[in-house]
Amino acid sequence: MRMIVLGLCAALLAPSAMAQEWVVPSIWGNGILGQQALRNAADNVDAYGDTADAKKRARERLTAPTLPYSRSGRLTGEVEAAVAAKLPQIVSLRMQIKDPSYFVTGGESRTHYKRELDTRDFPRDSFAGATAVFLAVGWEQANGAKLSAAQNAAILRQTIEMMKSTPQAKQGDAQRQEQAEMRLLVTGIWAREAKLRADAPGQLRALSDSVWRDMKTITNNDMRSYVVTAQGFSER
Repeated sequence: MRMIVLGLCAALLAPSAMAQEWVVPSIWGNGILGQQALRNAADNVDAYGDTADAKKRARERLTAPTLPYSRSGRLTGEVEAAVAAKLPQIVSLRMQIKDPSYFVTGGESRTHYKRELDTRDFPRDSFAGATAVFLAVGWEQANGAKLSAAQNAAILRQTIEMMKSTPQAKQGDAQRQEQAEMRLLVTGIWAREAKLRADAPGQLRALSDSVWRDMKTITNNDMRSYVVTAQGFSER
């Protein structure tokens, strides 16, 4: 059970036996942007936080249990452009969204993933919130089921607890934002695809199978082998 969160946060670099060859797990561990882009984003944040109070707030933020980050609009644009350019490597689904790249770069995926975060009462601008919503939506789509408010809360609690031993617990704003927004953008795609396919059971099944495969590749976990209890994800 512990592996389901750690497998995602640490981002396994080797595909599972069931993996689709066009999904590249290493993107999730190494990030999609170069180190220079992350350094530039970090410098931009630091430029506005030179006072003692600002530095104190930054320390408090970076040590908070939900792993929040100060979002950079510029970095968001860079992550969206990079994800859009590599969508076939990130998502195996044959999408019904008319222009998937623009869906990502034009901010539509952002609209959908923010709605998912808010509906589940998960924190925005937080690596824990991004990971929890990615896992929750992934589980729902893979299983063709909806989570209750209590189940969503359990997933968030479990995710926050597991975050303590992940690399992101020691990372700065830019690294957390990059990894969080990759998960969020895919979450937004899945949420939109589910709406587009709502009246077509066969197409919903195709979405379910694709999400199940991709989640197994990315996290090395079979989402159909888990139930969600008061403790979060538990094996059936």
